[in-house]
Amino acid sequence: MTNRNFSLPHRLLHWLIAFTMLFILMTIFLRENWMSKYYMRDVILNYLGTFDIEITKDQAMKVAKAIRGNMWQWHINAGYLLIGLYVLRLLTNAKEKGIKLNFLSSNDMTGREKVEGWVYFIFYVCIAGSLITGMSLIYDIGDHELMEDMHKLSLYYLVSFIVIHFFGIVVGELRDKKNIVSKMIHGKNN
Repeated sequence: MTNRNFSLPHRLLHWLIAFTMLFILMTIFLRENWMSKYYMRDVILNYLGTFDIEITKDQAMKVAKAIRGNMWQWHINAGYLLIGLYVLRLLTNAKEKGIKLNFLSSNDMTGREKVEGWVYFIFYVCIAGSLITGMSLIYDIGDHELMEDMHKLSLYYLVSFIVIHFFGIVVGELRDKKNIVSKMIHGKNN
């Protein structure tokens, strides 16, 4: 694993998936913080109040939701893009390496390699869960409240994976995977 080179399709998909997920995280962060419908409702009410214009809380909430609508459509569009990238990544990995789950039983792998295998396996399962619950929300399939709760939990695995991923990169650079970042950018050792 230490002398691994990454193919152009692998690298492109890696970075496209990474930036798509960061974009999705940004839409979640905006929706839950600065563009919270309650916060925006209060800003609208206060701002209109400075002009002696009064509207109800319900009317202000409708305006707030309308403002957020375009941003949330970008979240959905990024989700569709992620579905395509996810499928391409699985197909590319299957073509390049075959479908192997050797981290489950291989005696040739180190403990760290097995842990890496499990982390990526769990990550891919979680991505599938996010995409499935997201689609079920869009197309109103299943118990809406349950799907929404499950979909919201995606935030936690995604942030956790990003932290674990960066930690793994630092450890790899300090140990036996020198120039891993460079290889992921241009495909070969410096």
